[in-house]
Amino acid sequence: NLSALSGGASYRISGSRNYGYFAGGGHETGSPPPSYTLLTTVARLDFLNETFSVKMGAYYTFNQFRRYIAAVSSSSHGYFGGGEGGPTVPNWSTQERLDFSNETFSTPDNYLPTAKFGLAGCSSSSYGYFGGGIPYTMKIQRLDFSSETFSSPGNGLSQARGNLAATESNSYGYFAGGDTTETTVDRLDFSNDTTTVNNPMPYGRGGVAALSSNSYGYFGGGTSGSNTPNYTNRTRRLDFSNHTFSAPNNLLLSQAIAELAGTSSNSYGYFAGGDNHSPSPAPISSCTVERLDFSSETTSVPGTGLPQPRQDHAALSN
Repeated sequence: NLSALSGGASYRISGSRNYGYFAGGGHETGSPPPSYTLLTTVARLDFLNETFSVKMGAYYTFNQFRRYIAAVSSSSHGYFGGGEGGPTVPNWSTQERLDFSNETFSTPDNYLPTAKFGLAGCSSSSYGYFGGGIPYTMKIQRLDFSSETFSSPGNGLSQARGNLAATESNSYGYFAGGDTTETTVDRLDFSNDTTTVNNPMPYGRGGVAALSSNSYGYFGGGTSGSNTPNYTNRTRRLDFSNHTFSAPNNLLLSQAIAELAGTSSNSYGYFAGGDNHSPSPAPISSCTVERLDFSSETTSVPGTGLPQPRQDHAALSN
């Protein structure tokens, strides 16, 4: 099975998931003076023993700094698309392509039609879909996995928004939350590439992360877009059978957090990193990993965390 999160998600195919990859983003500290360090490193989570590894050089390392990215996956490759390269760097229309066979990255020649950040991604068996983003847009841009070319089919999102999240069932993709329309959920029908407005997400937020099991989608964390941000530790559960949301109290994260990322093994979902808005001089970026047990629908914090605190990143699994 295959799943990608956070800013993105991936279609589940038969087979086992071996690794999760938490990529890009940055590390922010509140220690005087405040600082933000962009990252090209990728932290690989081994689902078998829940340990992380980070390699430099060609192996699972981005070619460019980028944050506020989205991720989609085919059966052979993962794609991290768009993003922002920092205050003085234009938004990216490029992608970082991860080859699952050798865990190396490359930059495909085909670019997103629009350079943007704060977008979200989900996948069917044949296509990856990058939706929304900043500059605020309603567009959904479709990546054909067979040709690695982009198009803009269907009718797009119902409203322009960024810093949203996406996940999927086998038949639908779900784009939820965002800065400007925090509770809005658009459901993408993979059979015809059209969207309809789904039941709303409770405790709507931007900067939320998403992952999925075979039966449910889970949207964790997030913050309001107001001048006094309201962070949450809520996880909202989407029932794929009837497209409705709930927010069970047993799915609370250990901390209120936003700008995190998530991915899934066959048995567990993992939300990792994010902005926990700790007061100075404590770090703002988190290295905490929150594990969601799909069988019991309970959350816990396993013994290992990210090797380096990070936020504004994306994740997927092979």
